[in-house]
Amino acid sequence: MSEKVDALFSGDLQLPPSELGPRLDRLRQTLWVAIALDVLGVPCWTSVPGAILTLYVWLSTDIDASPDGMHSPDELAKLGRLRKIATWALVFCVASLMAQIFLLSTSFYERLWGSLSVVIQHLWQSV
Repeated sequence: MSEKVDALFSGDLQLPPSELGPRLDRLRQTLWVAIALDVLGVPCWTSVPGAILTLYVWLSTDIDASPDGMHSPDELAKLGRLRKIATWALVFCVASLMAQIFLLSTSFYERLWGSLSVVIQHLWQSV
């Protein structure tokens, strides 16, 4: 016990390796929800929440922020792959937000939602 206390105060205490498994699963699920929001963002205006979730996952997968020796190489590889997917999703977010800016300056949304409302009204009347 006293060796652990001495090692703790000297700064040489080796922490047990932590598992990234549950955290990686949660980040992966969050990223897929974010990607779905990003894709639906152009017609449905959900790209801002999707971009926020994507940025959260991208920031949470920073390999440099994890201490050396705390995670296995396999977990670090999975974290790197998740970060690469999040990076591409962020690029898509920027492109879709720029497309939305352009589409908001045209009558695209009026035509899209106007025609969808007519279709829904016809379907409702046929029931």
